[in-house]
Amino acid sequence: MAKPLIGFTTYYVNPFENSDFRFVPAQDHIMTAVDDPLCIHKAGGIPIALSVIDDESYMDEILDQIDGLYLAGGSDICPSYYGQPYKKGIGSIVPERDAFEIKLLEKAVARKLPILAICRGFQLVNVFFGGTLIQDIQNYYQTDINHSGINGPRWNIAHSVKLQEGTFLRECFGKEELAVNSFHHQIVDALGTGLVVSAQSDDGVIEGFVHSDYPFLVGVQWHPEMMAHVHAEQMEIFRKFVQCAQRGKANEALICHA
Repeated sequence: MAKPLIGFTTYYVNPFENSDFRFVPAQDHIMTAVDDPLCIHKAGGIPIALSVIDDESYMDEILDQIDGLYLAGGSDICPSYYGQPYKKGIGSIVPERDAFEIKLLEKAVARKLPILAICRGFQLVNVFFGGTLIQDIQNYYQTDINHSGINGPRWNIAHSVKLQEGTFLRECFGKEELAVNSFHHQIVDALGTGLVVSAQSDDGVIEGFVHSDYPFLVGVQWHPEMMAHVHAEQMEIFRKFVQCAQRGKANEALICHA
């Protein structure tokens, strides 16, 4: 059987960002980190970059062809999506990407496509299901853990997370505690409806969840795609995701986690 097609979201970069390194400064660009498609490929899937085109017929045609959806990291989600004004410490917001990905996620959920959500994607899923975010850890959450990353290798370990017994992530990694990197300044506040915590850091920050009533919807706050090149165990989450997409392609049962 052919390998499953995995659609992954991309960055929408306007002319006012990264202008020093732009080939054509007057144009908007669609961009992606190589780590995302590379991990999908290594896990046995075929990565398909999804352009930020806010057209429903485009979204429908793409989603009817792919076998799984990967929601990648990136900019902050506009707080209006979870009923808040801008607060101190909020980062860059890309309205084009927000509007596109909310609609894309809604259509993917309606199709019951397997979904893996990383960092921004993790936060997007939480907001989609009615949850909220703390807009900036430094301003609104007391912790000694540096979740925002440092100027070092992207695979560096920042802290560990506890994997909850009986959840997909515990089954996936086969251990109670997992070392992770960390490149985020926002965190889950209220958890979305149906989402179940499956990983937490020692300071109580939710680092992973699954959906209790969905065949395969898994989100993590860290970046396994950045770590996998050095910490091989991080590839396991991609393998499970792609295997689930393969089962769906074969019209087999899509219940891929507890």
